[in-house]
Amino acid sequence: MAQFTTTISGIQLHFVWERSDNSHAIPLLLLHGWPGSYFEFYKLIPMLKATGRYHIVAPSLPGYGWSSAATERGMGVTAIAGIMDSLMSQLGYRRYLAQGGDWGAIISRALGLYHPDSCAGIHLNMCLARPCMTNPWHLAQVLNVWLAPSLPLTISVEEVQGVQAMRHFERDESGYQNIQGTKPQTLAYALTDSPVGLAAWLLEKARTWSDCGGTPDNALSKDEILTNIAIYWFSGRIASSMRLYKETLGNKAEMQALLGPYCKTPTGVAIFPRELYRPPKAWAKAIYNVQLWSQMPQGGHFAAWEQPALLAQEITKFADLAAAKGWLA
Repeated sequence: MAQFTTTISGIQLHFVWERSDNSHAIPLLLLHGWPGSYFEFYKLIPMLKATGRYHIVAPSLPGYGWSSAATERGMGVTAIAGIMDSLMSQLGYRRYLAQGGDWGAIISRALGLYHPDSCAGIHLNMCLARPCMTNPWHLAQVLNVWLAPSLPLTISVEEVQGVQAMRHFERDESGYQNIQGTKPQTLAYALTDSPVGLAAWLLEKARTWSDCGGTPDNALSKDEILTNIAIYWFSGRIASSMRLYKETLGNKAEMQALLGPYCKTPTGVAIFPRELYRPPKAWAKAIYNVQLWSQMPQGGHFAAWEQPALLAQEITKFADLAAAKGWLA
């Protein structure tokens, strides 16, 4: 993978840049999350490149991997989205598509909300959407899940399972969010000091969040997991990567501005069966301009890493839609 650095808003930004010889190729921005890195895309990028249809840009987020960390407060999702948009502009791309999961999905949403003149469409493999309790249909779906989950009348069986999975995640699996969103620096000292501690913190997420049946090797190889851990260890970026939780989750105004409004930018969603957030389509359509919605047969939170071929197919479907409807014009 061809790798470069540039400086934007005081951040030395590392990025992969694979260009196509096709003059009509679509600029595609790939965005990772936590506890991942640009390495999540190492299998996906060659698949997309082989089609000749894309100019691919896959940065390390500020404070992650080989990108530098912010030296002042305020480097939340909105600020990072601005940096990503500036990167695409600097590379000469007037209009582009963005794709992401985890934080990458939220940054993609921010690009769609705040930079619609340049971001022509967003494709997500994690879709954050909650029910609007003043919407009668949403309320009926919530009550269906709570009171009669085995009798899906207003919601599909898959959607019942998705809502139950979201409730389980928020109740039983979100402790890391609480500490990283409130006291990340305290945890950072321990993880920066101990490679075993860092490996344990990241490996647990690979096991819990992937579609592996409890055995990480079923989804990701040891070499892949260790490579990602090594990027965090040798870059020393675990502290700054966790800081994104504090900067964003700790800013209620930013979170409301990010997740509340309707995003008019055309959106594609691929729901993988072991993804952490799998909302009903009706909830997503209330805050996204959903143009493509796909239920995937297998895969978990790390879609690009676990199921690159399936994700490549979905990205191509979305790119075909963008071309047919002229979103990139």
